[in-house]
Amino acid sequence: MNLPHASKARLAAVWRRCHAGDAARDAGAVFAELAAHYAEPARHYHTLAHIDDCLARLDAVADLVENPDAVEIAIWFHDVIYAPGVRDNEARSARFYLRRSDGATPRFRVAVCRMILASRHVRPMLHADPGYMVDIDLAGFGRPWAEFRSTTDLIRAECPQRTDGEFAAGLAPFLRALVARPRMFATEWFRERCEATARGNVDRLLEEWRRAGHLPRGA
Repeated sequence: MNLPHASKARLAAVWRRCHAGDAARDAGAVFAELAAHYAEPARHYHTLAHIDDCLARLDAVADLVENPDAVEIAIWFHDVIYAPGVRDNEARSARFYLRRSDGATPRFRVAVCRMILASRHVRPMLHADPGYMVDIDLAGFGRPWAEFRSTTDLIRAECPQRTDGEFAAGLAPFLRALVARPRMFATEWFRERCEATARGNVDRLLEEWRRAGHLPRGA
């Protein structure tokens, strides 16, 4: 698979800019660890391809971001630990980063961890860089319907132990919470490009699940 953004060379460059001493010299080992986690057999969506997409979106808004290196490191690490239905994936991913980042300043490490935790999407982001982080992660909702629906199938494939109804019932509350917000996207850049399509996609998916009997009518 050709991943022009999520490359070993790119990770090494940003890692060495932000981490000094032995941590900087370990950039290759860090990439190998990340790649191994994102290549776990059970993963279909939360892979390096997702990181590649996110990095491409970061490149599009890099001039608008206060600390693009911190956002980039957060992108690389935000899904490194992933198990479907587990509530502390992001916290574990943040700890994974902390164990490898002694060469960074405390302020930088805090910024990265804050953005990894923001990718839980439990509340709207108000601050600029975390806002861009969560918007970058959510921007797939704003793709054309066929691409969005394909992404949903990949996420579904990560939950083989669940029935279609269980999967729909588990994901629907998160989707409803997103569209219940006054704004799905925190930043103007992503709102202008993704908001309307994202809302339409979520509404269409929920209706598809209702028609299939996976969700009750009115839910």
